[in-house]
Amino acid sequence: MADKFLIIDGSSLIHRAFFALPPLMNRQGVHTGAVYGLCNMLLKLMDEVQPRYMAVAFDKSRKTFRTEMYAAYKGQRKPTPSELSEQFPLAMRVLDSLGIHTLELDNYEADDIIGTFAVHAPQDVEVIIVTGDRDELQLVDKRTRVYYTKRGISDIQIFDEAEFAAAYEGLEPKQLIELKGLMGDTSDNIPGVPGVGPKTALKLIKEYGTVANVLANTDKVTAKALKAKLEANKESALLSQRLATICTDAPVDSSVANYELGPIKEEARTLLQDLEFRNMYERFAAVLGGEQHSFDLFGETVEQESAPVVLVKTAEQAENLFAALRQAKAAAPVVAQIAGTLPELYFTKAEILLEDTVYVLDAGSGCWPQFDQWLADGSCRKQTVDSKELYKCCLCRGVKAQGIADDAALAAYVADPGHSSYALADLSKRYLNNILSNDSENLAQLLVPLRQELAQREQVKLYEELELPLTAVLAQMEYYGITPDMELLSQLNEDMGFRINRLERLAEEQAGESFNLKSTKQLGVVLFEHLQLPVVKKTKTGYSTDVKVLEALEGKHPLIGTILEYRKLTKLQSTYLEGLKPLVNNKTGRIHTHFQQTVTVTGRLSSTDPNLQNIPTRTEEGKQIRRIFVPGTGFDCLMSCDYSQVELRILACIAQDRLLLESFRHGQDVHARTAAEVFGVPLEQVTSEMRGRAKAVNFGIVYGISDFGLANQLQVSRKEAAGYIENYFARYTGVKQYMESIVAKAKEQGYVSTLMGRRRYLPDINHSNFNLRSFAERTAINTPIQGTAADIMKRAMIAVAQALAQAGCRSRILLQVHDELVLEVVNDEKEQVAELVRTAMEGAASLEIPLLAEVNFGVNWAETK
Repeated sequence: MADKFLIIDGSSLIHRAFFALPPLMNRQGVHTGAVYGLCNMLLKLMDEVQPRYMAVAFDKSRKTFRTEMYAAYKGQRKPTPSELSEQFPLAMRVLDSLGIHTLELDNYEADDIIGTFAVHAPQDVEVIIVTGDRDELQLVDKRTRVYYTKRGISDIQIFDEAEFAAAYEGLEPKQLIELKGLMGDTSDNIPGVPGVGPKTALKLIKEYGTVANVLANTDKVTAKALKAKLEANKESALLSQRLATICTDAPVDSSVANYELGPIKEEARTLLQDLEFRNMYERFAAVLGGEQHSFDLFGETVEQESAPVVLVKTAEQAENLFAALRQAKAAAPVVAQIAGTLPELYFTKAEILLEDTVYVLDAGSGCWPQFDQWLADGSCRKQTVDSKELYKCCLCRGVKAQGIADDAALAAYVADPGHSSYALADLSKRYLNNILSNDSENLAQLLVPLRQELAQREQVKLYEELELPLTAVLAQMEYYGITPDMELLSQLNEDMGFRINRLERLAEEQAGESFNLKSTKQLGVVLFEHLQLPVVKKTKTGYSTDVKVLEALEGKHPLIGTILEYRKLTKLQSTYLEGLKPLVNNKTGRIHTHFQQTVTVTGRLSSTDPNLQNIPTRTEEGKQIRRIFVPGTGFDCLMSCDYSQVELRILACIAQDRLLLESFRHGQDVHARTAAEVFGVPLEQVTSEMRGRAKAVNFGIVYGISDFGLANQLQVSRKEAAGYIENYFARYTGVKQYMESIVAKAKEQGYVSTLMGRRRYLPDINHSNFNLRSFAERTAINTPIQGTAADIMKRAMIAVAQALAQAGCRSRILLQVHDELVLEVVNDEKEQVAELVRTAMEGAASLEIPLLAEVNFGVNWAETK
């Protein structure tokens, strides 16, 4: 088998990676996304090609011998974004540390370096070029193939002579130069012959072979317009041909033997770790050779030597183990596997690390009662991952787990809330160089860097006093669940089905034909072809009929309103009326919602199965769905305790805005006061319409709303909306100063924080792309407010749970949604619980103005509002 020379067009691939992948930054604020994409591409290619030789070529500057020939060459291209340009030297450092040769050359492009290698490589070496630039297809020959990245960095088309001929109707690769001479190249600003496109150019080159022959035979061209164009642009065609020709004798060392791959360098480990490319060093080491590694080619872990494992099988062994654990001063890492469903969760296996030995309890050991006793012993500190599931399993077993000192998932989430997974396996790959075969060992190693990060970021208190104790509260809430009224659920589902069927018939009447309302394609044809409504947006598959398109068309035809109503009702039916039935637990008769603690970047809790936060709050349909949730057996009513305007109160304090603080201190209607300020009228003359618009401004400001967004929300002109915002900032100067200062601070440090120290990193805050930067700026404004509200609610939940337990109450927390807690209450505790909960919630934070919480009771959730 011939040796292979893998030649990479580094400039092309790093551009593709930058625009194909989401922007990434490490904790030092260095942009890394393009380099990360390039590294992944190289790993894939080296694994597939198995090259002996390798080089990566880069463009050095935009000034080359081609710009001397034609000053406008590539002149139309926009400046390289700073987020990308700063990654080129970084990419070259990474490649050098991996033992991969890089080249750049004054006055030449990467294409010319690649062309020189391709032509001068020995005949017994197979050349493989990887690029996103079609110009390099001209280099294809019997021993040279081009791997062309069509889209992004993963969709590759391999060109050999046969593939090129199939794509270009029988032309030879070198004739690509001739095509470019006639049709030009807009991406490189090569002029060609104006008015000659790809089809015409291909026809002419197939007939005459070269640009020179075409120009020598213009008298044979029968189309007068084409003939005139060719004769008037001879110099342009010949210049374009020269510009498109890759130089194959650039002054570089083209001796292939000097580009043989060597072993990975030790400095690569530190560099890749600093870039936070988890497991990337090990993956390259596996391909390139070097130190012992713990990953295979695809980054999967390979077991390394780890601590000895002892299986705990007898009662005597268990007694000795747990006695030693009670005597040990250090916290013990424990990882338990849990099976079953509520209310019958159980342990199937547990690993406990003690003095460099892993002790394992499995399903048949008979040692679980002693394990339960140890978990319930608060004097024995435990370290785990996903403590909520551990707490919940213990509740099912009648055990009150205590002494949980660490949860790796929560620690990682607090340190960096932007990841999609905090499972032990993913955390190990993210933080550890060497992954061991025992989960408890990995957990112990993980907690060292996680604790260091929390300390460096001054987030230990947030972690230990807020997130960790909250897991026990959430476990109880999930364990309790909430009771649905199944008879009402069925009735509402039937009623909703009737309304949906009626809307389907109405839609067909309005359209004047029968069609499937769920079919985007059929709906598009009805709206934009049959009814001739203006096309708002098209996709690759046809007309877009998404909600934004329909809202833009609202009022132009009655069918639009019908479709919007139909979609709203079908979604509510599938999610809550039909969707709730399979979520009812067969043994408890309750719905046990999952409260996710490590999902949102703001710190807010989210819920799944069902997602309670998506139930509409202001519609009749939402109210009907809330009627389904009722007190269970042994309880008399539900109680809701809801914060009043908590985010606006936080904004007033953070921004130190005089008018907002004054409104809350005097107990004024804050929206009416805002209306008075914005519309310039006395408070007593504020109308309900004015108040409604001021309310939209108040809440919109919290989320960094634009005049365009406010105009859409209020259905007013953009100019009018801009006037509202301008008037608001003219009066609420503290808010305006806060918004400006928090964005400036975010740009400087790369993150924003809540009052309790929770951070949100903003990698796009200095991005050159306006949309990405603007979104990051709005996020910077909102996160300290929304995140602080989330922290306050979490602290309130802990305080409420403790107050209820200390008072010996039977009443208990069931749900947390937005700024509201829902409890299940017995009648003889109503007044006591109302006072306990209100006091705990209002005392959850010491702000300059008081927090207010409103309590209501009802026979179902809807009646508590």
